[in-house]
Amino acid sequence: MKGKILLLFLITIVFSSCQNISQSTTLNSETTSIVNSELPPDVASTGNGTESKEITEGRSDPSNNEVLTMSIGNLDLKGEFYDEMLRNPIDHDYEVEFNEFQNSKEIITTLEWGAFESKYTEIWDDELDHIYKKLLSKLDREPREALIESQKEWLQYHLRETKFVEKTFINNGYLGSQGSVSLGRVIKERIRERTMQLFEYRYLRDGEVEFLYQSKK
Repeated sequence: MKGKILLLFLITIVFSSCQNISQSTTLNSETTSIVNSELPPDVASTGNGTESKEITEGRSDPSNNEVLTMSIGNLDLKGEFYDEMLRNPIDHDYEVEFNEFQNSKEIITTLEWGAFESKYTEIWDDELDHIYKKLLSKLDREPREALIESQKEWLQYHLRETKFVEKTFINNGYLGSQGSVSLGRVIKERIRERTMQLFEYRYLRDGEVEFLYQSKK
């Protein structure tokens, strides 16, 4: 009798396990279906994560003014500085000119795109130099020395990072004919971000945002 009960008990356990496995499989299938249905149309599931599909046609510029890098405006809890940066004249003119390029009926060459990015890189670089000197003039000795050291370290990082990308991806043609343009955009964005950081420091101190550059569009 005990043997029959034990056998029945084992059969019950096996049957229950099969049901759990079946339910788990169904649940996993339903979960995957739900997750995939919630993903945006330009993202495809890869099983272990997500992979963005490259979209080149109709693509907007990565430095779109509607969103700034997460490190900008973090110290100003009111959000006023962030709003000021969204309205900055350099990004405004860049976006206008970028859209003109995008909508042009003429074929824009790689050299022309490169010249376009270089133009705004120089504008941001001039702005960086201007705000750096302006901020230094407002600081006492210890904060001034700290900013000088910080700027030196940032510049070293900037140059080394650029050199690495050039030697690893540009000089060997790894990124193709558009590689130099892509690098130019990255350089511009890095300088732009640093400039905005220094602008924020001055804003926190003096409540001022004053661009050297004046909009031409």
